[in-house]
Amino acid sequence: MRINQEPAFVLLNRAYSESSWIVEVFSKNHGRLALMAKGARRVKSKHKGVLLPFQPLLLSWTGKGEIPILTGAEIDQREFSLLDHELCGDALVCGFYCNELIVNLLHRHDPHKDLFTCYQHTILALGCISNKQAAEARAQSSEVFGQLLRDFEQTLIKEAGYGISFAFEADGKTAISDHQYYRFQQGQGFIASGSDKDRAVSGRLIKSLAATAAGNSGEPVSATELTEAKHLMRSILNQTLGYKKVVSRELFFPRERLYRP
Repeated sequence: MRINQEPAFVLLNRAYSESSWIVEVFSKNHGRLALMAKGARRVKSKHKGVLLPFQPLLLSWTGKGEIPILTGAEIDQREFSLLDHELCGDALVCGFYCNELIVNLLHRHDPHKDLFTCYQHTILALGCISNKQAAEARAQSSEVFGQLLRDFEQTLIKEAGYGISFAFEADGKTAISDHQYYRFQQGQGFIASGSDKDRAVSGRLIKSLAATAAGNSGEPVSATELTEAKHLMRSILNQTLGYKKVVSRELFFPRERLYRP
């Protein structure tokens, strides 16, 4: 099989030998896959400055095995022109967080076009935030980070096939109510928790998350509710991952940083 000029992003690179990489990529039409980049680690390799995370790329490869051979890589200039700024600081941290979730939750060779579009949008938005250097802009960035990551997490969970409903209770029939509080139960969904707010979130917040994930504006949420949404999605992801440690939270999110996912 030969694939030419496939839109893709690099998720991470693993050293294979003194001169080569195994490159984990997320592609538009072929999903997540690993490619053998022969000679890419050499100083004079034409791929050395191209195969980097968060750059929109056009990749070509050949082969039918588990790890095809990369035959071409170039920056997608049409998409790169939309990237306002290279990811740095907290925006870079958020990008690595998204990459790690994709690697941990998606099977290889399963296309996820909607998720690819969502990831592309997330990276472009993070690039715009990176370009805002003013202190007041950074203060607002925390809320923007939170909303971006919550939208991405929901789309990823849906695309990965876990089928969590943010519109109905665990019975699949009772609609989530604005005035009710809920707990998330693994394997079931959202269960009403009466008036007990401990470790529970409001139906209004759950419905707002569902609306934004569907591309609608949804009800505005406060900074406090965004924090609650973060803890809710962290709990869901931890259960979905089997409580596997998300390394990027530890490596790229020291306590003094502005934002932690």
